[in-house]
Amino acid sequence: MMSANEVYDVVIVGGGPVGSLLAYQMARFGCKPCVIEQDDKTQMPCYGRACTLWPRTIELLDQLDLAEPLMQAGVVTRSGLHFHEGKRMRGGLMYGSRMDKLGDTFFKFALHLRQRLIEAIFTESTSELYGIQPKFLHRVEAYSIREDENYPVTIQAKDLTAGQLVEIQCKYLIGADASGGKSTVRRLADISFDGEHTTSRWIRMDALVKTNMPNPRCLNSIDSTSHGQILWCPIDNGMVRIGYVFSAALLEKYGGVEGVTQEVAKAEAKRALHPFELEFLSVEWFTIYGIGQRIANTFYADDRIFLAGDACHTHSSGSAQGLNTGVHDAVNLAWKLALCIHGFAKKELLESYNSERKDIVQTVIDNDKIPGEERTHKALLTLLLALGNIHKSLREILTEWFNDINMQHFTLGLGISYRTSFLNLNATDVSQATADPGERGPDQFKLALRTGDPIRLQRILINRAKFSIAIFTGNPEHTRPAILRLRTTISASDSWASTTSKQLFQWFTFPAAFGNGGQDILGCQPFGKVYLDADAKAHEIYGVDTKQGAIIVFRPDGWVGTIVPLDGARHLKEYFEGVLVKC
Repeated sequence: MMSANEVYDVVIVGGGPVGSLLAYQMARFGCKPCVIEQDDKTQMPCYGRACTLWPRTIELLDQLDLAEPLMQAGVVTRSGLHFHEGKRMRGGLMYGSRMDKLGDTFFKFALHLRQRLIEAIFTESTSELYGIQPKFLHRVEAYSIREDENYPVTIQAKDLTAGQLVEIQCKYLIGADASGGKSTVRRLADISFDGEHTTSRWIRMDALVKTNMPNPRCLNSIDSTSHGQILWCPIDNGMVRIGYVFSAALLEKYGGVEGVTQEVAKAEAKRALHPFELEFLSVEWFTIYGIGQRIANTFYADDRIFLAGDACHTHSSGSAQGLNTGVHDAVNLAWKLALCIHGFAKKELLESYNSERKDIVQTVIDNDKIPGEERTHKALLTLLLALGNIHKSLREILTEWFNDINMQHFTLGLGISYRTSFLNLNATDVSQATADPGERGPDQFKLALRTGDPIRLQRILINRAKFSIAIFTGNPEHTRPAILRLRTTISASDSWASTTSKQLFQWFTFPAAFGNGGQDILGCQPFGKVYLDADAKAHEIYGVDTKQGAIIVFRPDGWVGTIVPLDGARHLKEYFEGVLVKC
């Protein structure tokens, strides 16, 4: 028996952190989402899986008003130690070391909170703010696409409680469903999942412990000749996540994976931490798993189907990229989908999700193979011997790799940038700033106009699925003529700024000056809200000359879209014509 049709803008299959974050954003951006989840998440125990959010991920969630509840529930680490034979050494998880020294972010830490708690906060926020609940205990059986410009995707889902099929229609279907990389939506869409599954095995366990390791509430790591590099990560509720390599020798010792019990995992963890002592007070979860590095052939199919998170990529948890990469997927996709659902954007905007995210994920997988794969370590050692460089140990080589600043920034998400495209456009031959289109927009304090209270730039550029047009005026004593010409141009009744929907843009004026009001400072009506950059620090961090000024367009997700001169209103029009249906 089939129930009556239900209609939504977007159906999201999978109620994990990626799926629940997508639902929250779609509702926030004025769309009607539906989450289908085959389990009842409210009855599931809080166990294992992902637990670390890096600085850029926290920035993205902060711009969606989600960082605060996560930080209230979790624990942060700003640095970590690495030990070798009981002594502190350089090396290990260096990308997580001394995050307090990071420059242009205010989230100079990692946030640790188990995945079940993260997705619960996303789901509760969606329910409290928008009245939307997931469909738990429902399983997708099939879908079809027909010629219907309103709701072309028809999904058949089984209500596991009532035992009947439910038919749901929507404009777009997103697969954020993956357990061990198995995605129903990916399978139904016949999208290949390319890559390899290695023979390496890892132990992961969440436990309440006692130890004499120095600074045990830091993100630490330990070199062990028998257990590889041990991960030591503090998590919520006073517990710690312990991870180590379960080598072929250990598997042989216990007769294969089947012989690895919780008691075995605890005993080997104690040996791995030697000479530090380790006492287990309780263990909430443990697992032994293999490392798979796979990527879907495409993240976007049939103009209507998307994949996100583990449904389209898997990799080891060695540098905690799985959840972070999934959050970046969700944030990249949601605003693009919302603009298309509302009829504002061209189809090419949706296609950019695949090209932008697939490139980044491939880099994650390539980087992932270096610290996570035993045979890669052996290959590096073989290469060193062949080159006659026998004075450097493998640990030293890996330390150099982890210490690379570009590697650290990419791992922490701060160095993720997108290639030049219609979305990340160098609109002029002469650069107006040292920041580049496609780069993350750095954060900086500005002063509120009248109160003088400082406010962070990224909190000004909050994610509402709108492009932020920021007028960096420079010092108006030098730039006032250009400011006046810009005001005249965009105020004209036939200007693209006047004829394009106000739902698409949020305007801001950032004078490198101090004064009593926006009009007094500029000599004309300001562009949107005014925030004073009196010490010119924001101009400096973006490389904008205070004698020339510039206009910086930020994409809704906080990456720089394009940068043009104050006289460059026509370049703005050309940029938005490449993105929007009507401009």
